[in-house]
Parts: sequence; structure tokens; C-alpha cells
Amino acid sequence: MGLLDWFRQSTPQLNEERISDTLVDETIDYVVKMTDSRLALVHHHRQRLTGPVTRTLQYLNTLRGSGPGTHEAGPLSWSVDPSMRAFFGQPGDLLDTFAHCQKLKDYAVTASPLDPIYALLAMEIEEQPRFGVGIQGDMVVRDVAQTALSFSQHRLRLFARNEQELWRSVARRLLDELALIALEHMQHEHAQRRELEEHRNLLTARLATFTRRGAGVDSFLGEAGVLVGSEESNALLQKLEDNETALAALGCPTETLDRQLDYLAEVLAEPMRFIQIEHRRLHLDSMNVVVDARHGESVEFGIVCFERHPPQRRAFLPVRVDRALIGEGRKLRLDNAERWL
Repeated sequence: MGLLDWFRQSTPQLNEERISDTLVDETIDYVVKMTDSRLALVHHHRQRLTGPVTRTLQYLNTLRGSGPGTHEAGPLSWSVDPSMRAFFGQPGDLLDTFAHCQKLKDYAVTASPLDPIYALLAMEIEEQPRFGVGIQGDMVVRDVAQTALSFSQHRLRLFARNEQELWRSVARRLLDELALIALEHMQHEHAQRRELEEHRNLLTARLATFTRRGAGVDSFLGEAGVLVGSEESNALLQKLEDNETALAALGCPTETLDRQLDYLAEVLAEPMRFIQIEHRRLHLDSMNVVVDARHGESVEFGIVCFERHPPQRRAFLPVRVDRALIGEGRKLRLDNAERWL
């Protein structure tokens, strides 16, 4: 069975409130396949991952209530939902985002027309500090420190029939992210080992060249050769020794696998170090500037922060999609949307 087939058939069902032994075992198999299948050869790998995987699954369950609630996405959403107005500059932007999403169209074709469509609206978010005009009490004040939000690169992801299925898809991707973080560390270690080995080969070749040229003792006790100063030869030998020390620190391949399993366990034991979900509820004015409750409308969204290199953060909102938006972008452009508004 190929790796992709294995993923399709063996993805752990992350929808259980109680962390069962079966779910833990399935998740261990999954993260090992995601990172390096050779980790299954490490002594007691399953016992060493059981505790960390259990903690990750518990953390994913706690994150379930950390995000915002589901919002309706339809032809009237921009006019009635302050969150949608904050995300999209005008109604046409919202309509086009949904109408031009090919993945949404493909899902709608395969899904039952009787089932609702839930999706995750993902966005880039930028928080820009600035100085502007503000209201303090009943007075207008200039040069007030403010924060303006901007949302861009809107994308629709993870389609489902209900909120439970949508969250299960989110949880699976968060589990994937933890495995990718560990895999990135493993790849860096492999690259470091390759670089050291290549460096050692280059140094060895140079040392052989010096020897053939009669460097060192051979310059006067061995066969005739070109005299080369011992200072450069000693420096080369020192570099070679440093290189060997660095390689020894990486360990042999068996030790490397053991260390990689330890790192995977470390990531899974403390998933909160690498992934956080924050529920943001703010009051924004018409320019997306953060204000108090008296001068703005309530807007909510979630933010996922994850420790890539460099660290990344994304805004998101679960939405229930009105099928009237699908494939109707040209019909529901701003000029026609006025009739809806």
C-alpha cells in the first residue's frame, strides 16, 4: 500500500471525547508514517510515544472550544454581519471569493444537495500600529495610538457537512502540523550530517594532496615531493578533527533515529509550545481600527499561531455557505447585489 493510500485509509478519527487506546495507537502509526517510517524500528517506539500522543489528543480536544462560532456566508452577509464587513472591503469581494473557489464548487458537486456546506475561511491578518484621530470621552483627540487590522489572501478550506466534521478536519491538520514541525527538525539534522560528510570528504582529499606533494615529514624523510609548510597542514588536520567531532555528536544512523524519536515525542508532549488558537473579539470602526464598544461593531475571528521558521499566524472563521454563492459571482456582482441589499 502506498503512503497516500495509507493516509486515506488510516487517518485517525479525531472525533472522540474520550481518548481511547485505539485512537492513540492509530495516531502513533500516523505520525510515524508522516515523519519517518523507520522510527517504527526503534526499540519500544510505541511505548515512548503513547504518553506524548495522548497529551496531544487531549490538547486538540481542548482547542475545540477555543475558536469562534460559525457565521453565515450568503448574499446578504456583508450587510448584516460586521465580521464579514471587516474581512471584505465591499460586497463584491465576498461574493467573488466564494463564487470563484473551485474547491468549493467541486465539493458542492459531490455533496448531497440536501446537506449544508460548512467551510473554513482562512485569511492573512496584519495588525498595523498608527496614530490617528480618536475620541476620548466627548472630545476628539489627535495623534492617538491606534491599531488597524487588514485581512487579505482569503481562501476557503476544509469543507464538511456539519460543524463536527469541520472540526475533525481542523484537528487532523493541527496533528499534521506537529508532525511537520518534527520532520523539519529531522530534515535539518540530515542536512547537517550530509554537509559534514561532504566537508570531511573535501578535507580528506586536500590532506591526500598535501601528502602527495611531500608535506610534513615526507618532505625530508620520505619520497621526494614539493615542500609545503606544516602550518597549513596542521590547520587542515585540526579542521578534520573538528569535523569528526561534529559527526560523532550526531551519532550513528541508529542513534540518529533514536534521537529523532525523542524529538517527535518532545513535540507531541508539549503541543501548546508549537500551536496555539486564539479567539479574538474586537470592536472595529468602518476603517477596521480597534475602538471601544461605543464606537464600533463587534467582530470575531480566530487566530492560529504555529512555530514554523519563521513563525506563522493565520486568521480564520468557520462559515456555513449559502449555495446561492457558488458559481454566481458574475450574477451577484456589486451592481446586481444592490437588489439583495
